[in-house]
Amino acid sequence: MSTLQAENRTSITQQEGFKERKKEAESNPLGTEGFAAAALAEKKISVVSAAECCRTVPALTASVTCKEALGMLKANPHIPCMVICGPDQRPEGLLMKDAFYRKLTGRFAADLYFDRSVKKFAEEDILVMDINEDPVHMIQRALERPESRFYDCVIVTENDRFAGVLTVQDLLKMSGQLQMEAEEQRKATVSENYSHVSGMEMSLGEVAEAASLTLEECLRMKQWTSEGRLKLDEASQSYEEAVAHMNRNEKQVARLIEDAGKISSLTQGIAELADRSGLLAINASIEAAHAGSQGRGFQIVAAEVRSLAAQTRNLASDISGLLERISQLAAETGRLTSSGVRQIQAGAEQLTEGSRMFGELEQAVGSVEKTGRSVHQLARDTAKQALGVKGELERTLTSG
Repeated sequence: MSTLQAENRTSITQQEGFKERKKEAESNPLGTEGFAAAALAEKKISVVSAAECCRTVPALTASVTCKEALGMLKANPHIPCMVICGPDQRPEGLLMKDAFYRKLTGRFAADLYFDRSVKKFAEEDILVMDINEDPVHMIQRALERPESRFYDCVIVTENDRFAGVLTVQDLLKMSGQLQMEAEEQRKATVSENYSHVSGMEMSLGEVAEAASLTLEECLRMKQWTSEGRLKLDEASQSYEEAVAHMNRNEKQVARLIEDAGKISSLTQGIAELADRSGLLAINASIEAAHAGSQGRGFQIVAAEVRSLAAQTRNLASDISGLLERISQLAAETGRLTSSGVRQIQAGAEQLTEGSRMFGELEQAVGSVEKTGRSVHQLARDTAKQALGVKGELERTLTSG
């Protein structure tokens, strides 16, 4: 096999591999740009550059003949192409080795073309890119070329001056390096996400634990609130019963004062009767004295009646004094009872208000308990999801 055939075979193999890579890029949801760096979603400064992969090839002027160019290619079989440049080293055309060989291997090619300028055979529809251009954009622009120009070398310039070329193999190498960078970035991102998810999982565990403690406190608070409301209800009921008893006592005291007044009136009547009886007894004694010895027995009776009348008057006076003091005590008891009823009623109202507030507190605690249950369950579910994500990241790191 000749050197030319071997080079053609190598070129064909590279071209077929590049075609397959292009098809993969076109079928990728990320498009052709994903072919170069599918994982460079978060832009990172790339260490891949065209300068590392750029090849040095001869830069020819328009005065070079085809024969001279053919001699250069035979002397340097490793070069894939030659570039036609103007006086200021600006690329003006591209002479691909395979295409040039095909034109000059004909039967009459030596007589027809050897003395002609290589610029006549150069491709002027060339792709020129600056050496500092983004490698991803370089590969994307190379992929977007038409099929007829797809395997031509990409001419690289620096400050608009010819610097070298990139072959299909070089573009594949750059693509592989970019993919390796993207893979490293992916692993770093997955590792970072793994750390974040691990921290989030721990935080969610702490949230779930705190929510559980809050829920327990809410349950205890709810129990205490319920017991407090029941005790307030019992105290309120006792106050109501006390008010009822005090009201009954107040009525009884009023009746007692009324009965004491009636008794006092009767006592006054008894005192008046005693006074009248005493006067009658005195008159009877006087009349008995006038009667002499016949009236002596009657005089003794009259004296006893007078003594009894005096005792009755004294007793009536004592009873009146006692009834007056009883009336005063009863009136004071009535005033105290009325004041006590008002105080007890005020306390009962406060107890009722306290019971109402405890009821509202119990409802609020119930709402907090319900919310706490929701937070606890949500934290547990989210922690499970975070654990699942963590597992997926672990599998991703392991598979990577």
